[in-house]
Amino acid sequence: MKAAATKDLFGYWNRIRGARAAPERADVDPAAIRKTLGDTFILEADIGGGYPFRLSGSRICALIGHEMKGETFLSLWRGPDRATLLGTLATVSDDAAVAVIGAQGLTELGRRIDLEIGLLPLRHRGRTHARVLGSLAAVETPYWLGACPVTRFELTSLRMIWPSGRRRPLEPTDPAPVPGLSAMGRRIGRFLVFDGGR
Repeated sequence: MKAAATKDLFGYWNRIRGARAAPERADVDPAAIRKTLGDTFILEADIGGGYPFRLSGSRICALIGHEMKGETFLSLWRGPDRATLLGTLATVSDDAAVAVIGAQGLTELGRRIDLEIGLLPLRHRGRTHARVLGSLAAVETPYWLGACPVTRFELTSLRMIWPSGRRRPLEPTDPAPVPGLSAMGRRIGRFLVFDGGR
């Protein structure tokens, strides 16, 4: 984890979940994360709806150039990246996993910014596939941030973390492991994921 917002939100999420796989939405206290609130969002875990934003912080809205509530998380991505993120979000909900995503944001003027995105599972009224808590922050802040909106994202890295130490076993429908690396990792979209701790 490179961005302070990712580290802070993960640390908070880990504390409030306790021994559970994921905390309840009602457990999240905005005052406790006020430093990173501008970089924080909540998605509805609605696959058919493209994972719409329920809430988005002010710095996220400034980065993208408009209010994100009602927009969909998957609409920020194209082609194979979108398919990879769809699989990643399913893993976050299914396995109570945490995803740490590296991305480049691109503007209409061709400017680029390195971003880090954290995706963490949230229960809502007892439902496990309900919400996703996230952070989206610049690794370094360029001078033009807020003046030139980021219009699309490109995936550069993906790391999955299983804080509870559990993950679902491979299913027969999962992509075949890469020869020679089957004992080391598994495929999610176009990425090879290596299980690990923090």
